[in-house]
Amino acid sequence: MGVSLILCYNQAINDCFDIEIDKTKQEFTGKELIISKVISRRTAFVLTFSVLFIGLASTALTSFNLFIVASAMAFLGTIYSAPPFRLKMKYPFSTLVQFVGCFLPFLAGVVAFSPITYQAIIISSLFAMLAIAHRFEHEIQNYAVDLKTGKKTVAIVNGLEITKVLYKASILAGVAEFIVSFAAGWLNGFFLLLFTFYLFLSIIPPRRFLSKPLKKIIIPMTTVSGFVLFFFAVFLIVVF
Repeated sequence: MGVSLILCYNQAINDCFDIEIDKTKQEFTGKELIISKVISRRTAFVLTFSVLFIGLASTALTSFNLFIVASAMAFLGTIYSAPPFRLKMKYPFSTLVQFVGCFLPFLAGVVAFSPITYQAIIISSLFAMLAIAHRFEHEIQNYAVDLKTGKKTVAIVNGLEITKVLYKASILAGVAEFIVSFAAGWLNGFFLLLFTFYLFLSIIPPRRFLSKPLKKIIIPMTTVSGFVLFFFAVFLIVVF
């Protein structure tokens, strides 16, 4: 639960400082502003830091290593979104922070139940590669709005063609890491099922086949379920 709350904090703190950007996005996507329209910015900050406190406290009660990883996740989420750093607007930090941010949640699933080993780092990185591929796809899809808001993404700085190459390379790297890990005996059949599920739902998203209302429900659900299944898989491996 603690790691999930930290992920919620990272999203919320980003929304708190993205009001002007989200106003521009609203013109492109029709997305309704939550902060400033539905709730005040002050209320949003209170809720955001309450989630952070509960999340960190929860991880601290679980294990010290998990607390360290969760703290690193929260720190990266803060400097990515909040001034004076606001790294999301600075290239290449906007993408680098996202990559590390994709890696840490999966590593957190390992340290919650066992010590960190090089196998755990490699396994976490293969899921991170798929997550960063999803990030590149997001940059491609949001190229127009990112260009208008001044966000310095890989797609904006290096162009869409290079970003598409990096997107495909990230998927191939993740698949290659999985094949090596599976061949080395580090993963079992359940991980194969989990990997296929995560690959299909996160990297080949169903938005092409869904209506707009369903996208808003199913895409977040599949992302969260990917994290939950990964943590459950680690638990099964450690316990049994």
